[in-house]
Amino acid sequence: MKRVFMMVALFATAFTIASCGGPIKKDKVDLSIPEGEAIDSLSYSLGANMGLSLNFTFGEEVLDYEITKQNLLDFYAEGDEKSEEFMEGNMRFNDFQMRRLRPYMIAQYQIKTITENGEGQDIELPEVPVLYDDEFSKEDISAIIGKQMGAALKQGDVIKINWAMKAFNDALAVESEEVIDEQLAMTIQQMQKFMAEYQMLLRKKAMEEYQKSLAENDARSKEWLAEIEKMEGVQKTESGILYRIDRVGDGDFATADTDVVKVNYEGKTSDGNVFDSSYERGEAIAFPLNRVIKGWTEGMKLINEGGQITLWIPSELAYGVQAPASIGPNQALEFKVELLEVNPEE
Repeated sequence: MKRVFMMVALFATAFTIASCGGPIKKDKVDLSIPEGEAIDSLSYSLGANMGLSLNFTFGEEVLDYEITKQNLLDFYAEGDEKSEEFMEGNMRFNDFQMRRLRPYMIAQYQIKTITENGEGQDIELPEVPVLYDDEFSKEDISAIIGKQMGAALKQGDVIKINWAMKAFNDALAVESEEVIDEQLAMTIQQMQKFMAEYQMLLRKKAMEEYQKSLAENDARSKEWLAEIEKMEGVQKTESGILYRIDRVGDGDFATADTDVVKVNYEGKTSDGNVFDSSYERGEAIAFPLNRVIKGWTEGMKLINEGGQITLWIPSELAYGVQAPASIGPNQALEFKVELLEVNPEE
């Protein structure tokens, strides 16, 4: 059974290599073991896995390898995986993968299967869909994949880029899946071992960073709220919500948790980062008060229709430790809200 190297969720986790048999060949890579970790071998494993993914999942007909390699190196050196450009590139690649790449590869696989198994038969081959055009270019997709690979290599902060790139180039030169073990400096089984260790390293690092962020965000949020509470016009509810009435309305108040409100709003973290805004979307939103965070359920009863309020909500009344990545755990939040209607008609 042939191995398949998949480029799925490229930037989210370390790559995985499908199982295969064969003897383990020892001492094929110079092992440096700082603090007990074989970093050279780990770096080689990651680079080889990426190169094999390109070699046997895509190929030079689909990607420009030189563009991919250059973007990998550039992003590894200076790229920011939290940047808007990187996020947009990921979304663009996902769109390309669903709409173009998968139909293209399915057609190619069908053609290969029919050609290999249907010799001498009069079978019509499927039409290969268009892969690149004015919307998606080979250069653009090659660059995006390179940046995703660069981001993947940055995750563990332990990679030796020279070993990773040696393996990457070695893997691109592998002639067929059957000779991978002979043509690379490590076998598939060896690479699997180091990839598993790398995934454990990433999980450990992520947990350490998460625990650190819990404490830091909690301390910063409490300090921030203490300063907000001193501001003129700011009031505090028994639950701990801080608020300021910026404009008094002239309509009805929401009184029940089942009431539906229609609002325009902007949400910020304590550092001023806008993580959500109906103004940016250009459309107000309506929702029942029992379907939002506790701070909103309580806070939206403090003003009436036509009013505007600023809410500063402690973490435990916002998203707490379950906050999305755009916010982060244990974050107190600021919302500027205009209450447009109470129980708007559908």
